[in-house]
Amino acid sequence: TVDAIGTFAGAREAQGYRDFCDRSRTVYETLEEPFMRSTQPTPVSLSLSRGVTGLTDMWRLSPFTTLWRALGEHFNDPRLRQLFGRYATYCGSSPFQCPATLMLVAHVEQQGVWTVDGGMHRLAQVLMTLAERKGAKFTFNAEVAQVETSNGKVSGIRLANGERKASDAVIVNSDAAAVANGLLGRDIARSVTRTLPSSRSLSAVTWTTKTQTGGFPLMRHNVFFSGNYQAEFDDIAIRNRLPSQPTIYVCAQDRHDHNPDAALGPERLLILVNAPANGDQRRFTPSEIAECEERTFAHLQACGLTIDRAAPATLTTPAEFHQLFPATGGALYGQASHGWTASFNRPSGVTKIPGLYLAGGSVHPGPGVPMAALSGWIAAAVLTADLTSGRGSHPVVMPGGMSTA
Repeated sequence: TVDAIGTFAGAREAQGYRDFCDRSRTVYETLEEPFMRSTQPTPVSLSLSRGVTGLTDMWRLSPFTTLWRALGEHFNDPRLRQLFGRYATYCGSSPFQCPATLMLVAHVEQQGVWTVDGGMHRLAQVLMTLAERKGAKFTFNAEVAQVETSNGKVSGIRLANGERKASDAVIVNSDAAAVANGLLGRDIARSVTRTLPSSRSLSAVTWTTKTQTGGFPLMRHNVFFSGNYQAEFDDIAIRNRLPSQPTIYVCAQDRHDHNPDAALGPERLLILVNAPANGDQRRFTPSEIAECEERTFAHLQACGLTIDRAAPATLTTPAEFHQLFPATGGALYGQASHGWTASFNRPSGVTKIPGLYLAGGSVHPGPGVPMAALSGWIAAAVLTADLTSGRGSHPVVMPGGMSTA
């Protein structure tokens, strides 16, 4: 990567990348255990976890500096600043508003980007098989109407068909907003603070299709940047509209990075542009969607990628995402990570209601498969400890997080 950046933008920018890597590693090493693996970190617990150097270490993380501004300390080339600012969108946020600490994603990516043989759904299938071997039983396509409580503790769930299932503990992995808005019953709504529409993460407009491509050597993951990154996020956050100059992500699911030039017939594509999470407030008109589509595919064409648009495509907008994930407005990542306190305000997987736990990308430590998996790991560990000890309330989390071995 250093060599590629040197060829692309010069020796000074290559050195800037080395410095950026050092900084992102420091951020990751500082936050990995006391923040990401902790049940409910706070600024105080984070500082205490670092011992006598705690406050100094926290200050070095630049929590009050935006990612965009921090990137300017390493890169003069605006294209590189835009490239590494992309990490903010991994959690549905704007690089102009999220804290510089999100650069830790850069360090994680350097460890490798992984795919799952058989597709992402294969991961769920394997986990299910492992759970069944341990005695777990699964019931699918059963709508949960309410998580019930008795004497202030979880007592079970009620299905939409009226059937009740008693339980001492429930892990809810819907978006936390559904809990806060009472969609799983008033009994547990108080366990989560409602997310204001202005605090939601990004939504998206996506097209999925199987079609012929040409002109550009696609890899599995491809990003075609807009010419004005600031304007793109201003359109979404301030003007509450689809961006006039969208950055476009194209996932070519049949490609492998070691053979990007391989000749393919029609291939599966996911094409995504960022959008405001306003799917519960309005539905974009057909003309707005058509205009967005024309801008999107025109930009891809200008970058050299030709896509046969005669093939059928499935369109998904914030309104459809809101239908799939009620109470979210179509937000795909829970709350946005805007401002230095945002990460501490994300709902914890451990709630104030004994027996109720949360998991998924909308709760701590954050969105994405690795983080969502960590949230489930934390919830399972605390649940197990609670049931084993017979405690009526959750254990106090000490600085340094908790062991999930």
